[in-house]
Amino acid sequence: MLNNFRLALLGVLLTLGGCGYQIIRSDIASDISFSVPTASNNSEFFGLESQLTQSTRQQLHNLIGAQLKSGRCDYSLDLAISKALRSARVWSRTGGVNMGMVSLTISYQLLDSSKQKVLNNSISRNQEFLLSTGEDTSHAFNEAIADVVQQIVLEIAEHLTNNN
Repeated sequence: MLNNFRLALLGVLLTLGGCGYQIIRSDIASDISFSVPTASNNSEFFGLESQLTQSTRQQLHNLIGAQLKSGRCDYSLDLAISKALRSARVWSRTGGVNMGMVSLTISYQLLDSSKQKVLNNSISRNQEFLLSTGEDTSHAFNEAIADVVQQIVLEIAEHLTNNN
C-alpha cells in the first residue's frame, strides 16, 4: 500500500515537471534589490496608483523575498495605469445597476542597474461586481490590481530564474 502511494506520488511529480510547472522559491530575490517608485495613473480614478504601488512592493517581498530600496538598486520597476474604466453590465427595472464591471490595464517596465529594459509588458483584467453582495467599483479595482500584481511578480520571478 505504501509502495503504491510512493509510486503514485512519483508519477504526479514527474507529470507536473513535464508540464512545465515550477515551484517559485520564496527567496529567489533575497539578494536582489528593487526600487518601485509610485506608479503613474493615466485614469480618472484617483488613488489607484498608490494601491498598485503598495501592492506591488508587498508582493515582491512576500512572493520572491525581494529587498526594497529607494536608492541605487539592482532593478527598478516602473508601473503605469494605462486604462481604468467602469461600466454597468446589468441594469435593474428601476434604472439602477445590479452588476458592474471594471477594466484595468497596467503597463510595466523592469530596468536593470544600467537602466536597460529587461522586461516590458502590459496586462489587462476585467472584473465584474455585484452590488447586491456589497461589492462596488473600489472592490473590483482592488481585485483586478491584486491579480495583475501577482502576474507581474511571477513574470519577474521567471526572468530572475532564467537569467541569474
